[in-house]
Amino acid sequence: MSRPPGAPPSPTRRKKPATRLAPALRLEALRAGLRGEAFDLTVSEGETVTAYGTDEAALSGLLDLIAGFSPPMGGRVLVQETDVTSRPAGQRSIVLISTRDPLFPHLDTRSNIVFALRAQGQSLAEADAGAGRMMSLLGLDGLGNLSPQDLNPEQTFRAMLARALVTAPTILLLDNPYGGLDIHAGRRIASLLSKLSRARNLSVLQSVTRKEDALRAGGQIALFNEEALLQCGTAAELYDRPSDVGVATLFGEANALTGQVLDIADDVARVQLACGGIVEALASDDTLQEGHACLVCVRPDRISPFFGSQSLGLDDEEAPPVRGALTDSVHLGDHIRMRVRCPDGTEIELRRPPLQAQKLPRAGAAVQLAWPAGHATAFPLRADLY
Repeated sequence: MSRPPGAPPSPTRRKKPATRLAPALRLEALRAGLRGEAFDLTVSEGETVTAYGTDEAALSGLLDLIAGFSPPMGGRVLVQETDVTSRPAGQRSIVLISTRDPLFPHLDTRSNIVFALRAQGQSLAEADAGAGRMMSLLGLDGLGNLSPQDLNPEQTFRAMLARALVTAPTILLLDNPYGGLDIHAGRRIASLLSKLSRARNLSVLQSVTRKEDALRAGGQIALFNEEALLQCGTAAELYDRPSDVGVATLFGEANALTGQVLDIADDVARVQLACGGIVEALASDDTLQEGHACLVCVRPDRISPFFGSQSLGLDDEEAPPVRGALTDSVHLGDHIRMRVRCPDGTEIELRRPPLQAQKLPRAGAAVQLAWPAGHATAFPLRADLY
């Protein structure tokens, strides 16, 4: 509707600033062990952060440390900005669910959940009522009289989750929650945890050893190499903007190709690869300079192969392509995995989507490889990477 003549101007609407969630759990300069450097990590209220790594023991040790079952080598653990580092387990408002702390075998399922409330001082009637409500919420109706030995793995996890949540902790720690579940049960539990997080504003830190579990959880992923935190960010950030070679290779499964920087312009490095060919990649930081040795990290799904006499449209004298021979190709359903061996013996893995009626080239076929500069990252070659 137009403004009538003489009417005062409409007030300018201002966008409300984005609300910053308060931290529920904050790890400050924490050292989880002798092999790890100090790191910071924050879980905001209602947020789920997934700690992903291949060393299950290291991740379990980190959660034990946060829960208070073992001391850190340094740093602080804060819950809602209160330092709980010196508090014993059970007095931090943190609950850890782990197969190392199973249900009590001498109690039935309902009694296991009642016990948690009785330990908080509730009467038997209050604890029994609270246990019943939590069991209904987690789909455990009709299973209260069963012993833990009679539950399947999914029911066991639901019962352990009920025992933990019934005490209304501030922080919920999950130690590899999908490890003992089949793929279908794992998906149901992931969906359940997502719904509970939204409905109850849960703050969760979970550890997983399978990348698909970390991706399914969504949100922030904290990537660990043993006790060292490499990078924390969304899946897109870890894939497309890895902070170092470790992140690119561990999370993105990238090929790491050695080379020398020829020049850098507009944050794009032109690199002569040791395996042959000149390629372009994003310079990781300002420390990468012309003449430096480097590692070009490029994910298998970002590489395009060109077989036979197909031309890349490049001037081979100024920018010779990466060349090699196909060693094998395997159809894996949702993608085709190929391996290419360069003249110097370097092997490069690539993955391409399967196309209808696509004929796979035979082993030994000549191939040229290419990728856009924005799909690769060049990192300085440190001494510890030789």
